[in-house]
Formats: sequence, structure tokens, C-alpha cells
Amino acid sequence: MQSQAQYKGYAIDVTPLRDCGDLWDFTYRITRDGHDAVITRSQSVGGHATAEAACLAGLQVARIEIDNLLALAASGSRSSP
Repeated sequence: MQSQAQYKGYAIDVTPLRDCGDLWDFTYRITRDGHDAVITRSQSVGGHATAEAACLAGLQVARIEIDNLLALAASGSRSSP
């Protein structure tokens, strides 16, 4: 199972991973315009009861990361003299 979504011009791919117990963690990859990964990260703390829940959590975390990237880019362009 893998989850994919588009968000503000970025593609998000989330893959659930079974941890050493009975819970699920995730890895997500963010790309833009089909180019190499902008960001690839994993969550291996906490865990989720199902693979579906891990995918949903991964999508939410990736969306927050994209929002942060866009905010940093916007603040950088505003601080130029």
C-alpha cells in the first residue's frame, strides 16, 4: 500500500512501514514537477495502528513541510533589499 497526493504544486508519496512491533510508521517523499526528491523523510517514533493511519499521518506531515517550505521561500523573497 502506498498513498499519493498533490499539494500546492508538489507530489507526495507516502509508504507505510511496519516497525519492529505491531505498529506502523511511514516514509514520505516530496517532489516537484517530476524532478528528483525535494525531501525524503521517515517517521519511526510513535507508530500507528494501521497502514492506512500511517499513510494519512504521512500526508499531513508532508503537507505541513510543504507549507513551511513555501513560507520560508516567501519570507526570503520579502527580506531582499
